[in-house]
Amino acid sequence: MEVPKSPFFLSTLPRAAASLVAACLVVSCATSTEAPQVQTGARNPSVAADVNVERVVLQAYRAIGDRHLYEPNFRTISVEAYRGFASSDAALALEAGEKTFTVRRDGKEVMSRPAPSDTSDGRAWGGMLAELLAGSVDASPALRDTDRQVLIRQAMVATTKQLDRNSRYADPDEAKDNRFQRDGGGGIGITVERTDDKKIMIRAVQEGSPSAKAGVLQGDQIVAIDGDSMIDRPLSDVVAKLRGSVGAPVSMTVLRVSQGAQLTLSMKRARIIPTTVIYERRGDVALIRLTGFNSATTDNLRNALDRAKAEIGKDLSGLIIDMRSNRGGLLDQAQSVSEVFIGDGTIFSTQGRHPDSRRTYKSSNGRTNGPQLPIVVLMNGGSASAAEIVAAALQDRGRAVVVGSTSYGKGTVQTVVRLANEGELILTWSRLQAPSGYTWNELGVLPNICTAKVGDVSKLGTASVDSNHGSLMRWHAMRNPTQQEVADARKICPPGDSSPEADLELATRLLQDRALYAHAVQSATYQAAARN
Repeated sequence: MEVPKSPFFLSTLPRAAASLVAACLVVSCATSTEAPQVQTGARNPSVAADVNVERVVLQAYRAIGDRHLYEPNFRTISVEAYRGFASSDAALALEAGEKTFTVRRDGKEVMSRPAPSDTSDGRAWGGMLAELLAGSVDASPALRDTDRQVLIRQAMVATTKQLDRNSRYADPDEAKDNRFQRDGGGGIGITVERTDDKKIMIRAVQEGSPSAKAGVLQGDQIVAIDGDSMIDRPLSDVVAKLRGSVGAPVSMTVLRVSQGAQLTLSMKRARIIPTTVIYERRGDVALIRLTGFNSATTDNLRNALDRAKAEIGKDLSGLIIDMRSNRGGLLDQAQSVSEVFIGDGTIFSTQGRHPDSRRTYKSSNGRTNGPQLPIVVLMNGGSASAAEIVAAALQDRGRAVVVGSTSYGKGTVQTVVRLANEGELILTWSRLQAPSGYTWNELGVLPNICTAKVGDVSKLGTASVDSNHGSLMRWHAMRNPTQQEVADARKICPPGDSSPEADLELATRLLQDRALYAHAVQSATYQAAARN
């Protein structure tokens, strides 16, 4: 069985219909073992494009059968997928018998197919379901007049709801955005938001990007692109206008309130990878914010560390790595970011149903960036997946003290299957384990110091650390906890969605007191050391 060459993916939450969008998204970046094919020529002239629904479903079911973390029950999945697919026509109904599946419309039989005997055979069930879907479209004017991408989304959303909370379907537009976030693409390097009064505002300008070189500023309002007005236009239209090939010209008219004038700025698109690393000097401490994990994160982290060393010099007393609300990203970047600080030994391991999903990831480079520097990692309830890999590894291996609140608890890996319609099936593939052997899926990573339980930061001492010592030991000793055990454990330091200044104050206090820092590290690694 060939493992997909598409990226392993760790992002936890679907990208909502967000007000913030990285502009100028890539047209196509990811690779897949199966080249997508999109058919043209609709069965009904009113439908612009007839995507082969059956091919998409068959491809998805093969992937689920081969790669999903748990053995699927395709009987249940197929019933729900059909119901989702046919939801546009209330006259359609599926009778799921023990040996046959029958489609009826207004009580009259449309078609019947034998149900495969093996409920885990994705190929057989996908083939049967594809035939039922095709027959239903032929029999239903409502389905024939429904956009094929809508039908696919209805079937695939219903399918993934039967798998696990992290498997999901991304339609072609979202998939393009996903690929941009992972790998970058042609753009101008801005992040935009739509305000309550429907203005399109520039939230951030990426350093060194075409927009920065052209003089675009944070706070500018986009008025027009290439002469076309963007007033009252949806955010998606703005993004679509800013997309383009690397090197292609684009002009953007902005309203700059500080000057009371409109400016038209011309630039050429360049390959843009969203910035996920932000460095800030705080006295003798380097504060590095990691907002995600894409293909440039590790390189940008190393550059930030080099900048901190050059700027602060021998007075550099430690690092604060802020991963609060970091939803994750690429698996290989979680590994390589950890390797920056862990010179050798285990970083994490994965366990899944497919033989190739069972691996131990180790660092063997024998070198680190500033191995003597103390590190404090900040986490909250929005920190997930790749961020949790890094936090758990640094905590277990004694390279960092974790401060904040319990993390989200997404200890699974997803593989991205690029589908024939240019959408993506984001499929849970394996479960993650920390170096000490515990899995944080549903559980989360428990901080060494829970900010909510610390009163006066100036009085932080060993008692604050020791109060959590027993909880950490029990946390790291957990293997396959029950739902009740998980719920009880997460009450110890409830996950929060805020990023309080107190987290940074605690981190700075720890880095200023080397003895206290060493005590906190030792309390977290005792259990891990006993198991390695």
